Amino acid sequence: MSPETGPSDPFTCSGTSSLWSQKMIRSARSLLVLAGLSLLGIITHLVPHDMGVSTVGAISMLAAAFLPRSLRLVPVLAAVLLVDAVNGFYGALAMAFVYLGHIAGVLVLGPILSSKNARMVALAAIANALVFYLISNITPMAMGFYPATLEGWINCYVNGLPFLLRGVLANLVFGGTAFGVVWLIGEIRAHRLVITQRH
Repeated sequence: MSPETGPSDPFTCSGTSSLWSQKMIRSARSLLVLAGLSLLGIITHLVPHDMGVSTVGAISMLAAAFLPRSLRLVPVLAAVLLVDAVNGFYGALAMAFVYLGHIAGVLVLGPILSSKNARMVALAAIANALVFYLISNITPMAMGFYPATLEGWINCYVNGLPFLLRGVLANLVFGGTAFGVVWLIGEIRAHRLVITQRH
């Protein structure tokens, strides 16, 4: 049997096994982060809060930063859907725009949070709140609360500005705190690693 076709090459087997192990570790880590974010989102969103001031934006930011693209929507939709199930569903049209706003709010964050420094986290907090505001605020127009005129659209979005500002503030506070905790944990682990290597 030629070396090129031999099945017992120890280097090939070792390399394949190592790659498989790394993939399994990454998958397990992603599922653990997914479960943690989903649980955190549900619990914190259940806590009574003023309209527009919730932790969903912060969960969106964490999901976009630390989950693979295919899983990023799960913790956000889990938090919103389960809390709506507990508190009661509302009009289908209103829900459609609210959920679409949350989905778009997650999708816009991926490129921004490819870098996780303080400036990008702040930009992500603003972008998430702004996208959600622009989409979810279509609801009052679609439900006929404002006339379908330019003045009606302007009034609708002007009246929604306080909710935009609350959303930005909530994202900055909750999201900033969450990323700060993640950074602090990383620093502590790095410090412990340095101490271990010295000994």
